[in-house]
Amino acid sequence: MAHQHGAARISAAVTAAPAAAVLASLALPAVLPVAEDVRLLLALLVVLPAVATGVCLALLSRSGARAWGGCALVCALSSLVLVLT
Repeated sequence: MAHQHGAARISAAVTAAPAAAVLASLALPAVLPVAEDVRLLLALLVVLPAVATGVCLALLSRSGARAWGGCALVCALSSLVLVLT
């Protein structure tokens, strides 16, 4: 079966997936019990692979709604972690 890339999946991969990856890479070091400079280094090292993974997963999703929903879920959870810490 051919995989059809719709405009919703592509727009989620271009706009929402990088934003979700940046939020996730900021939220992950916020909960780790390490020094501040190690947290910054970890956030900088994680952001590029996270963006690439998010874009690929958004493009490989079954529908545009799933791509946007996944990005929204990651953004919501990351924002919650950042607000609570």
